[in-house]
Amino acid sequence: MAQEQQDLGRVAFATWAYLLHAAGVRAADAEVASACDAISSASEASTGDVAGLQLLRRVDALFAGPSEPERMLSVAKQLFGDRAKAELGTGDREERAASFRRYQFAQGLPWLARIWERSDGKVAPSWLLIEKVDGTVHAMDPNPWNDIDEERKLPVADFQVLWELDGCSNVHLR
Repeated sequence: MAQEQQDLGRVAFATWAYLLHAAGVRAADAEVASACDAISSASEASTGDVAGLQLLRRVDALFAGPSEPERMLSVAKQLFGDRAKAELGTGDREERAASFRRYQFAQGLPWLARIWERSDGKVAPSWLLIEKVDGTVHAMDPNPWNDIDEERKLPVADFQVLWELDGCSNVHLR
């Protein structure tokens, strides 16, 4: 699967599913769970790469279309049931910040947020895999299987502006 053909939202989703698996949250889909098990037990990079591609292919099949917010939530519900939510973007700016900080403290799990930003001369949406929030929003590399380091750190206020441009789309687990 060529990187330029891959929907990076689905790559971020697959990475999120693996991180949840590593934190003890097993997906209901047997192929996703099996691929995550294979990634976790890989003893060499080539084996892990094959398992990572297996996970990406399965996530692609589950999406069967672009990674729009409604589809992200729908696929998350397929994998994680009623724990999958999209509630972190409600309320005013202060309430949203309190909500995602509370989520991090209570759940300790990563979550997905879609922002609008300029890339390659175009303004377009992109999904971030939110790992941690302190005075900064730490978005991890959505595709740790490639050689491009895409870890990002955004001041909370900057993140919120970019997130608000998309209507505060998010997917997380309760």
